[in-house]
Amino acid sequence: MFLNRHISFKVIFRFAWKVQLATLLFSSFVYLLYEVLNLKILGIPFLPVATIGTAVAFYVGFKNNSAYDRLWEARRVWGSITNASRMWGAMVVDIVGSRMDDQSSVKVIKRELVYRHIAWLNLLRLQLRRNPVFSEREYVSSAQLEIIRRLQGNPKFEDEVERVCQHFLSHEEHREMNGKANMAAWLLKKQDKALIELKNLGYIDTFEHSDMGRLVLEFYNQQGASERIKSFPFPRQYANFSVIFVYLFIFLLPFALVNELEKLNSGTTWLVIPFTMLIAWVFNVMEQIGDASENPFDNGINDIPLTAICRNIEIELREMLEEKDLPQRIQPVHGIIM
Repeated sequence: MFLNRHISFKVIFRFAWKVQLATLLFSSFVYLLYEVLNLKILGIPFLPVATIGTAVAFYVGFKNNSAYDRLWEARRVWGSITNASRMWGAMVVDIVGSRMDDQSSVKVIKRELVYRHIAWLNLLRLQLRRNPVFSEREYVSSAQLEIIRRLQGNPKFEDEVERVCQHFLSHEEHREMNGKANMAAWLLKKQDKALIELKNLGYIDTFEHSDMGRLVLEFYNQQGASERIKSFPFPRQYANFSVIFVYLFIFLLPFALVNELEKLNSGTTWLVIPFTMLIAWVFNVMEQIGDASENPFDNGINDIPLTAICRNIEIELREMLEEKDLPQRIQPVHGIIM
């Protein structure tokens, strides 16, 4: 996710230069055919092209609104996870074993409950980012892929899971979890089972078990909401035709502009080149904005910063346990946080 107030020209150029170069060459070619070779037949009326441009602008605007709705829904889901995680940490610290005499064993239990939750957060993050809906080359541009690789390298899913499990789970739980189709959901089931055991052992009473069980249910709901967004990509009929319509408009634009500019003055037809480049850039940027936001869990530079959110929750929960050796918050690199 971009955090800077302004996007630098360098970043804009990196994403736009290919289309701009193609537009420069194509509009120059049209100008040469029209002016140098005197192929006036190439000129077309401006009104139909302008009508197409208006329709394309509305269509792209609809797509962008829909893409933003998906992005915002994903952020709301993880906002709910953040709030519920704080409640979970507070309830674990304040409620579990509060009436027990042996506080040394209670401390171990609290740590297990909190660490298992942190493991769930990170495994859910990894599962959501594991398999992009489309292959990397399809769902991100080469420029975006280059930035992602520079920010976080190219870690393997299995290695990341291993790191999370070694840090937050016991060896026995790690072994039990191996091979599970949905590791995050399995951890929630493990939490629910742990609450039942704590209730039977007297660490929490019936009402406390009910309250904490509702939080686990909330985590199930929010995981399901995240997986719903992930598993149902932005409909291709909207996304693909948006690209086709934009490129069709850009293709027709120089033929209409050169004809219109000649009506003003025969010496101004060369302006078809800069005007085509400018208008094409505007429409291409509008298209790319929606395209970059439509699948918010695909680990793109405009997506939900799951790594930073998980790290922030981890720090807060471990502070509740009064731990001192805490990790640093994820910092943005070149204005981008993942």
